[in-house]
Amino acid sequence: MRHQQDLQVALRERLRRLLTQEYSLAGHEVRLVVDWVKKQPALRAALAEAAQIEPNLDLDAFLSGLNNRDLTWTSSTEEGRAVLSWRLMEHIADDDVKHGSDGRAVITMAFASGERNLNDGWRKFVEIGISPFFDYLSERVGEENSVLYALERYVRRVEWFDREELYARFQQDTRNGEEVYNLDLQRFLFLEGNYVTHAKPRSASGEADIIGAVDTDDALICDGKIFDAGSRSKHYLAKGYNQIVQYAQDYQKSVAYLVVFNISGRPLQFPTDEVKGVSFPYIEMSGVRVYLVGVRALPPQATASKQGKATPVTMTREDLINPDAS
Repeated sequence: MRHQQDLQVALRERLRRLLTQEYSLAGHEVRLVVDWVKKQPALRAALAEAAQIEPNLDLDAFLSGLNNRDLTWTSSTEEGRAVLSWRLMEHIADDDVKHGSDGRAVITMAFASGERNLNDGWRKFVEIGISPFFDYLSERVGEENSVLYALERYVRRVEWFDREELYARFQQDTRNGEEVYNLDLQRFLFLEGNYVTHAKPRSASGEADIIGAVDTDDALICDGKIFDAGSRSKHYLAKGYNQIVQYAQDYQKSVAYLVVFNISGRPLQFPTDEVKGVSFPYIEMSGVRVYLVGVRALPPQATASKQGKATPVTMTREDLINPDAS
């Protein structure tokens, strides 16, 4: 919780700096903020999720309106407005990198606010056009409502602290051992973020199929699969990927999460449709973005210096989306 509070304070401080900055230095200040945001996993994760809510935002149309002194949002959701604000800040930062104090982006924004004085115009524009970005992220951080950030923490917890215990429980019943990891994952997500996960939600009465409050804000499509480079190898992960896409489509969800517990002892490399700005690789198919969350779940078998070089297992996009190819 302290980390979330620190992030909220940092967001407020950076918004204050933008509001109090003179227009001639505003581009540089925006660039510093953009660089800082890109280094914060929780904020990157929240932005990646927000971008999925309204994926076809038209930044060019938004900028065209600003050039005509018309600040009209081309988004229709709170998430979309926050993403537009973010992309606008990236636009200003790029302009500052290319042109420095000779850049025109900040001046255009200041005039778009309707004020004659450029300093007043910039402050008004920050209040109208940029503060929605900070407001949205502050709320998300305060609610600890970023699935990707929660999964980042889960990966670290397992790899740093719980590998030995979970693997020992898995070995007691390897045929059904995947449930050891799935229960641990779902317990973590419920305790850390109050998430009820689907596919297999748990309840006091036992295990159910895909039922429950999947239409609520906190519901998520999430499942765990074991990878052992043997009977549970590429083909097994491909089946899990296609299954989770079907789950998401059944309940009209655009985002899902496949957590892969790698007990093979070999590095596992996933394909991705995007290499920048996201915490985990993802593949999109049939309107569903599936994040691929790899967890090194095999306890160290020897000291790192004695293990030698492990041969990686590389999954291609075709391996993942086509079970027959695997």
